[in-house]
Amino acid sequence: MESLVDCNRCGGNACLNQKFEDNSEAWMCFGCGFTTSTQMVEGSDLVHNMKSTLPELYQDLLFVDENNKVWAPSTLTLPQKGMVFLDGTGKDVWNWVAALAVEIKEEERDRFPEDQTHKIDFNTKKSFDEKDFMDALEYIGFFNID
Repeated sequence: MESLVDCNRCGGNACLNQKFEDNSEAWMCFGCGFTTSTQMVEGSDLVHNMKSTLPELYQDLLFVDENNKVWAPSTLTLPQKGMVFLDGTGKDVWNWVAALAVEIKEEERDRFPEDQTHKIDFNTKKSFDEKDFMDALEYIGFFNID
């Protein structure tokens, strides 16, 4: 079951809450671009393992809410549309970046897996303010239903 709720990180009202049959929940805020789940609790093995693999900027931006849930910045990739990710030098200087996917040209085909049809074209990248995650998603066509 899915519903929109207020975000415990940014306070916005565009946070998708998903409830699963095993009584776990996940939250993805389209306002701030951060995500968490009932398993992402401060001090848990999941959070410890996540911290050990995240880039430094993502680690710097982790947020613990009043329920002890750890909110992490999202990286979203839609293989045929594009990618949204973080860029910056630290928790005080960062932004969202979106880049479009383009079809792989025939002359490049041998450099990609056989079933891959698109690649991310970083020449199309565009920066968005930290509060404009939804605009970055719009840029790659996330909300366009095909």
